[in-house]
Amino acid sequence: MPTSAPTDRSRIMTLAKLAKERFTLFHGGSDPWMARSWLENIMEAFEYMSCTEAEMVGLAAYHLRDQALTWWKTQKTILGTQEISWTSFREAFEREYFLATFRRACRQEFLSLKQGDRSVTEYNTKFNKLSEFCPQLVAQDEDRMNQFVQGLAAYIRDRMSGSSFSSYREA
Repeated sequence: MPTSAPTDRSRIMTLAKLAKERFTLFHGGSDPWMARSWLENIMEAFEYMSCTEAEMVGLAAYHLRDQALTWWKTQKTILGTQEISWTSFREAFEREYFLATFRRACRQEFLSLKQGDRSVTEYNTKFNKLSEFCPQLVAQDEDRMNQFVQGLAAYIRDRMSGSSFSSYREA
């Protein structure tokens, strides 16, 4: 991750103009999936931009509006004059928009996830989305594969029983 450096507001404005297509505004609200999507999108954009931590914070803050901007102003007051790192921003954002009850519910949903009437592709998408809330269960590729296969419909698992897979991707 880039090192922290003094914030150059003109550079943040230039970066914001360059990233206009990649960044969206975040207004706050109670939908944690919307907040997660916004955060993931800006983090993805940061990977392609040469930004310092201060610029990451500045760019993210620049794209906050309404309730989210009010939240950010409060955070700056709480943190005082210290320079705010990207890690601090992200942790505060996640505390505000991904409540513990939401994270627990997602973990529980992951633990009980079954394919059901979903296609394998739909199940895989849901599996990957929820697996972010249980990283310790899918840290190793073999564990990820076993968890995925366990949730597949019985008829698919039966067809797979004669095969041996060495990775999640193969399964």
